[in-house]
Amino acid sequence: MCFLLFILTTNVGSVFAFNEEKLTFNYNNKIFTYSLSKNIKTSTQFDINHEINKYNRFGSTLDRQKLLLHLLNIGISEDIALEYLFPNLLKTINKIEKNVFVKEKNACVSINTSTEKVFSITPETIGKKLNKNLLLHNICNNYLNNNSLDFELPILETAPKVTTKDIKPYTYLRADFSTNIFSSSPDRKHNIKNALTSLNKVEIMPNETFSFNKVVGRRTEANGYRNAKIIVNNEYVDGVGGGVCQVSSTLYNSALLAGLEIVEANKHSRQISYVKQGFDAMVNFGSSDLKFKNNTNEKLTIITNFSTNDIRIRIFGESLKGTSYKLTNEVFDIIEPTEEIITDTEQKHTDKVIYEDEFFYLKTATTGKTIKSYREKYLNGALIEKQLLRTDKFKVQNAVKVYGAKPREEFTVFGSLDKCSLCIAQ
Repeated sequence: MCFLLFILTTNVGSVFAFNEEKLTFNYNNKIFTYSLSKNIKTSTQFDINHEINKYNRFGSTLDRQKLLLHLLNIGISEDIALEYLFPNLLKTINKIEKNVFVKEKNACVSINTSTEKVFSITPETIGKKLNKNLLLHNICNNYLNNNSLDFELPILETAPKVTTKDIKPYTYLRADFSTNIFSSSPDRKHNIKNALTSLNKVEIMPNETFSFNKVVGRRTEANGYRNAKIIVNNEYVDGVGGGVCQVSSTLYNSALLAGLEIVEANKHSRQISYVKQGFDAMVNFGSSDLKFKNNTNEKLTIITNFSTNDIRIRIFGESLKGTSYKLTNEVFDIIEPTEEIITDTEQKHTDKVIYEDEFFYLKTATTGKTIKSYREKYLNGALIEKQLLRTDKFKVQNAVKVYGAKPREEFTVFGSLDKCSLCIAQ
């Protein structure tokens, strides 16, 4: 069907007295009002067919109802029909639409590692927009049925892709473990801080296996590491990256307390003191690694902290929901070392000792022992599982104490003036 449309100027001065119809729109304690009498002066008229002249456009409510029904019956859309009866109504509705519009925003999380509350969540924003088609339909329906012209605005909500419910499940503290570095050298502390920086805020997705060497990288001077004491063949020597094993051991304990599946963890060649016996994790790029798997349903986040006295590693993720873990060990087959004393008569160690009253340890004593380490699992305080993690064996190493061979020279001091009288007399 083809409709003929044309514009005519309307003289409506004679109808102002009885056209006081108002439309009121309410939303969120806001009220928007459309007044017919204020918009008649700027109205335009279009004739669709000759039958439209039967109706008084701005006459009685009954005439206007018949006109609206006629327009709808001949196929005129609701927005055009209402605009004909209520000039500038669409303009008013467009202003309302802009006023109520809210763009949806995803929830987001920020991480502050220097506070106890590491995760700060900014809640999502629900998007809102006016359901214009429904509003126009409601206006037509109410007007034709003599219902109230006071409308609650119909709002369409659009959900963001990320909500607080999506973020919250991986922000629970699962483990918190610290070790002491107070007596470490400045270079050792530097290496420790360097490794901690590489680990900080690292995320591990469900079923993903974490590799310490892959994340921290090679411990080289080019990567910012310095010389500090490392353990080689049961002895302390200088090496690039000394101290990094304390970081890996601290992380290992945190991963155990978080209930994670350990894939690889290696002991040192000698016992160390910064963690409980049987709970160290030696790393050496290319040969020994610390690996564990995220066996939870949510991603994990590693948070590290460094101070002059301590290092701290926390693991956040899915709530443990009443589950907790405890690390225990058993030490047995203890063999105490002896001490062998030798004198450096062949002068092999003059860089360290010369005189008989000087000594150093060519080999330090190590107690022989076997250590079994366990992870105990508790549910609401009750022990439900005890897992043997590994069995570490350390051979006894006797100490070798080396003294210098050269005696100290004796100096004679003459205390009597009589012995020097000849010198004075001469």
